[in-house]
Amino acid sequence: MRAALIPALVLVGVMLGGCPDRAALDIAVRPTLPPIPADLEGCLHREFPEIPASGFGRRQAVQIIADAKLLDRAKTACGDRALNWMKDVSASFGRPTP
Repeated sequence: MRAALIPALVLVGVMLGGCPDRAALDIAVRPTLPPIPADLEGCLHREFPEIPASGFGRRQAVQIIADAKLLDRAKTACGDRALNWMKDVSASFGRPTP
């Protein structure tokens, strides 16, 4: 009696829980991820303002520093957008990370 009960319980569990089909178990199938935002690469690869090889005045120094600060802020914004994109992709397609 007890021996017949175990397969019956397993069968009921499978019917209630459902089994994924073979395609759902295939680890070779990879999801199609969304494309990386096109503007990120160009934004992150912008070059630092060129510093003249010869002597330069205070006005040029102030301009170089101002350009460097603007570039830093722009790259930080690009990096933040890239991180947010990665978090969204991980939330949609990945496993939760601790």
